This record gives sequence, C-alpha cells and structure tokens, in this order.
Amino acid sequence: MTSLERTAFVLAAVTLVGVPPVAAQQTATWYIPTYTHDVLVWDEASEKVVDRITMANPIPNELTLNEARDRLYVLDASMQNMEVVDLGTREVVDSFTLSSGNMWTRIDGFTPRPGNESALIVAKRYTKGRDRYTVEGPFLLEYDLRTKQVTDTIPWPDGKERDRGANFRYSPDGKTLYFFADDVIALDADTYEETDRWKISQPLEPGLGRPIFSLNPGTYDEPGVATSIYRMTDPVEHHSMLGIAKVRLADKSVDFFTLGPSEPLRGFALAPGGDKAYALLSQVGDYEFWEFDLGQRRLVGRHPFAGRPRMGIQASADGKKLYVYVAGNTIDVYDANTFERLRTVAFDEDMTLGNVVVIPGAAP
Repeated sequence: MTSLERTAFVLAAVTLVGVPPVAAQQTATWYIPTYTHDVLVWDEASEKVVDRITMANPIPNELTLNEARDRLYVLDASMQNMEVVDLGTREVVDSFTLSSGNMWTRIDGFTPRPGNESALIVAKRYTKGRDRYTVEGPFLLEYDLRTKQVTDTIPWPDGKERDRGANFRYSPDGKTLYFFADDVIALDADTYEETDRWKISQPLEPGLGRPIFSLNPGTYDEPGVATSIYRMTDPVEHHSMLGIAKVRLADKSVDFFTLGPSEPLRGFALAPGGDKAYALLSQVGDYEFWEFDLGQRRLVGRHPFAGRPRMGIQASADGKKLYVYVAGNTIDVYDANTFERLRTVAFDEDMTLGNVVVIPGAAP
C-alpha cells in the first residue's frame, strides 16, 4: 500500500465524508421473483401487486438491474435461461441461453455493461456423456447481447479462477470493470488490461486485519457508492470486528467505522438520505433490528422482534417503514421509529430465495 493510499484510509477512518442525500419519495416499486412464471410488481404506497411480468421459463430467481434502471435481466432457477424485461412496458423483449444439445451452461454470475450492448458472464459448462458428466470452468466470458454470441474468453485476473464468489462491477460510465478478489482490481472494460489495483489484501493500517466489504450498491446508495456491513479480524487476538463501510470505487477510498465484536447480522438496508441504516440479527430464537446512525458513526438501538428463519430487510422510500421479507408469501411491515409490526402483506404465491429489485418512485 502506498503512503497516499494509507493516508486516504486513515482520513476515512476519522470521519465519514458526506454525499448528497437521496430525496425521500412517497413510494418505490418492487420486482419480486416467485415460484411460478411470474415476477410480481409491487407498489409500496398502496401495498398492492400492480402488475405481473410473465416469463417463458418457470421460477424466475436471480434478478439483475442495469445501470440505467430500465432493463431487468431475469435468470431462471436452472441458471441456464436469461430473459430481458423492458421496465417501461413490463414486457419480455429478449432472451438467451448458452446451453445447446447435451451441453448445459450454467450462468453463475451476470454483470451487464452500461449501454446494454454486452455483459460479463461467469459460466460453467456441463457436458452429458453416456455414463458421466464432464464439468468445465468456471469461464469468464464477454457476451454480446445484440448478436447473442460469446465474443471473448477473458483470462481471470491474477490467474485465479473463481466460481460464484466472483464479484464484478462496472463503473457508471462503463469504461472500467472492477473485480473484487483478494484485492480490488480495476480493468479497462475494452481490453481487460489492469489499470489500477486497490490493495485491500494488506491491512489498512498496522495492527488491523484485512477488511471484507461489499461493492454492490443498495437501493439508496449514490451512483458509484456501496454502503455495507464490513468485517475485519484482529491478527493478534483473532477477534472478528464488525463495522460499516462506504466504498467509493472511482476515488479508491473507503469510509469506515468499527462498532465492536462481530455478530451474526444478515441483511443491510440504507435508508433514504443516507443518514440511517438497519440490519437484522438472526439467531435461533433471537431476532433483533439493529439501528445505525451513520452521521454519528454508532449503533443507536437493538430492538427484539419475532423474526423468521430467513430474512431480508428493506427501508421504505419515505423512510418511515421497514420491510422484512424472504421465505414464504408475506412481507412484514414495521414502523421505522417504534419497530412495532404494523401489518403483514400476503401474496398468492411464494417468493423465491433469489433477490428482489427495488426502484425508488412509482412504477412507469
């Protein structure tokens, strides 16, 4: 780590650099995959399903939103078939698969490049023989979404293959591809040559362990920013520490603060405006909302509640409610100030364990 990088990290640890707040809105639109052919379109304000997007393949599971937020890429449960949804019309406008004949190709990672012309795909190939399957990969592929052709097989950064743990993200302008591995490696998005490296594999400062945080933005993150829980291990006592990090890829900086010993938190939801955030403590028979004040850099409350075995959390667009979902056909609605359960919204079908996509504003 250079002295410049070390200085940036030290300054980041002292104070959180503010970003322009995301204006609170009255509603947001959810896209929820289910164990049918449908992706539900759910409106927060009315708490009603306002539409259904019917897919050709059953069990839409993994949803990927493009940078412009006008395309939804829907991968089915077999991980072989991708359908493209125009969010303006809520219609399937395209589809593709990499499987053919006795060769099945599973898509283990999909990152669309801004502009919707190409995507980066992590894939594994399974070829069925008379008495066995031959497994090849994982491969890192450049895929042309217009011609539906693989246009390049890309060498893995540092020569290390990675399966579903591979984490890629394009910069908002599409010129840089970030690969999160032992380090964060910046690649030219056209040539795939390394242009920069963020050496997080080394401790941020002597006496600190290697941090682990997310590069994926939440619903209310600013462009090019990702706020998440991070964990770090004390290399001397081997104690795992918990904190919150705000990553700015373009600046190659992370603003972070430590909260204390690590706890089994799952889910993380940044509230509109960026000043508050929430997470869920999940242990058998022990469920809590954790409430964070990001401006004051502290945990301000732990609130027990009747949880469920699998949970996701999302803050409402107006900042007044919290939604607990995943596992089953319900979303529990809680007051974000009192943490009391207000009601339960029930659907006609179960949602999958894949991700939901939430976009601030009313559905088009």
